[in-house]
Amino acid sequence: MSQAKELQDILSVLKQGKQPRALATVVEARGSTYRRAGARLLILDDDSMVGGISGGCLEADICARSKEIVADGRPALVTYDHTSDADLVFGLALGCNGVIRVLVEPLPERALPAYLRAVDKSLALRRPMAVALAVGGMGELRHELGECLWIGADGAIGGELALSPHAERIVDDARIAMADGRSELKTYVSDSGELEVFIESIQPPLSLIIFGAGHDSVPLADLAKRLGWQVTVVDGRPAYARRERFPMADDVRLCRAEAVPDEVLLEGVRAAVVMNHHYYHDRSILSHLLRSPVPYIGVLGPRKRTQKMLDELAQEGLSFDDAQLSRLYAPVGLDIGAETPDQVALSIVAEILAVSSDRSGTSLKYREAGIHESLG
Repeated sequence: MSQAKELQDILSVLKQGKQPRALATVVEARGSTYRRAGARLLILDDDSMVGGISGGCLEADICARSKEIVADGRPALVTYDHTSDADLVFGLALGCNGVIRVLVEPLPERALPAYLRAVDKSLALRRPMAVALAVGGMGELRHELGECLWIGADGAIGGELALSPHAERIVDDARIAMADGRSELKTYVSDSGELEVFIESIQPPLSLIIFGAGHDSVPLADLAKRLGWQVTVVDGRPAYARRERFPMADDVRLCRAEAVPDEVLLEGVRAAVVMNHHYYHDRSILSHLLRSPVPYIGVLGPRKRTQKMLDELAQEGLSFDDAQLSRLYAPVGLDIGAETPDQVALSIVAEILAVSSDRSGTSLKYREAGIHESLG
């Protein structure tokens, strides 16, 4: 589950008026852990949960602890250290060989906390933002756990940490995190003491446009949406570009190929897949996409077919440089032996995820570095 989708699911439940108990946020994950920093778990008063902070190993324990934390009325930091073999016998037996720190905040009120309202607005506007949470400190300058600072989608700054002597430095680091799309732990030191802060970059869901509404586009739209992506389907055929064919898509547009440059906005789009199964429609859309800033452009079909399109466009005076062509993935998808539409969809989604994460898409057994990047 993506961070954005998890937050959307949690916010959706909170806005339904259900009684929350606590919100758990992973603020540090070192070593081998199933979820990374920023993962969240909402616990409701009836012990039901939304989201997740592990592969199912820690949720029950956090749920049980949350009752005591809510009774105390103050946020708490819970640490799970599974780097010792003794944990296999005496602990939760995760076997993950990592350390996870979880901030658990009571949510006694039905109203959304201020920073979650800012997150809700940011996701609705599809714009990035940053949240900084106090997770530790020493000395005279002590902030309560969970005190925060946020930079909203509109640039507004709010939260208790905005009044901290470290506020200027936190804001600078939060803006960098927001721009880079990376989260990190930072420690701020002054004569008054230390303050440890988890700075989280919250990015909008990956936006995918599928050009073509044939039967093989249906599983692609479905799988992409299950990952929490923003999915738009575009086709010029009224019989195909219908909402009932793509119930999970965010938008289904009826638009002829030649009208795409004028009617389909590509600002903020991270990936586009061309699969009209119509040579001239595909060529027209490909020409438009290569002149756009979309970082991933996939084209369904044989390599020779796409190369023929490029050759014909060159003859018409539309040539593309190496930087433009480096964004082109044709044939689209990873080489996993896909044959059925469902398998092809999996291949395409996996490649988009790999490219957007700057990963190779090869088997993890061949990766020499750790599975996850280190935080900070």
